[in-house]
Amino acid sequence: MNPTVKYGLLSGLGVSGWMLMEYSLGFHTTRLTAGQYSGYFSHLIPLGMLFLLLRARQQAPLDRELPLVPSVAAGLAASLVAALVVCGFLLLYNQLLNPGWIDTALEWKVAQWRAQGASESAIREQILAFRHLNSPWGLLAGIPVKMTAMGGLFTLGLALALRRYARTQTSVVG
Repeated sequence: MNPTVKYGLLSGLGVSGWMLMEYSLGFHTTRLTAGQYSGYFSHLIPLGMLFLLLRARQQAPLDRELPLVPSVAAGLAASLVAALVVCGFLLLYNQLLNPGWIDTALEWKVAQWRAQGASESAIREQILAFRHLNSPWGLLAGIPVKMTAMGGLFTLGLALALRRYARTQTSVVG
């Protein structure tokens, strides 16, 4: 299997699995305070998979400098594959597995916004935006763009770090 597709699928399945674990721990239903932070850790999964992708593209253990543009292109492609997997998972999650989570999350968020003194019109705008982002069309439009862009930035950073590391290794050896 093509490494770009392989690591993209593993990343998407990993993030989806992370969300299932959050759901099973109640982070989307009863422990929303923990859930607002636990999602950030899901970014470690694509980061790790992109690192593995770049290492696979290097074809030798850190003794060869990575070409930057093809590496970032592979990272973008893998991130798009991951995003499509996550998007499909979220469509199923919102419709079948936990269809009430949006209302539960909004009740919790509205209470927070009111406690912070937000105006009712600002709260209504936030509610509409949240519902739109989590609608099928919002997910289809947002998840691929967000995850692919994030993956591109992660890949660029990782590729530059691996290139720098390879240079230090060759200067130490040479």
